[in-house]
Amino acid sequence: MQSLASYILAIQGYPSPISVVSHTQEQHSYRDDNAQICESLTLYHFDNGVVVSLLSEQDKQADESDTVCGDYWLSYRVVTADIAISPQQKSFSNLCQQSFWLKMQQGLNE
Repeated sequence: MQSLASYILAIQGYPSPISVVSHTQEQHSYRDDNAQICESLTLYHFDNGVVVSLLSEQDKQADESDTVCGDYWLSYRVVTADIAISPQQKSFSNLCQQSFWLKMQQGLNE
């Protein structure tokens, strides 16, 4: 069984036993009260036939000061796989949380 962490590491440019061979992305944004909502859906295709989606959403407040780790929702999900991958989905509520998790996964993969 492979770990979803290996795929997320590859997507984010970290060393990984698998490689991204292509990706497609759709983006759109809209206004909601005082915020600009930016959504993105990216499909990553890997050298072993696995496809992983990344759905992200960022709220950009008009009166928001620069925060160290603002809201930025990310959700990775296995879309297509002929091999067992666990877990099938992993979500983060900001980029700092994702960065910390990736650093921990790197230690496990070494």
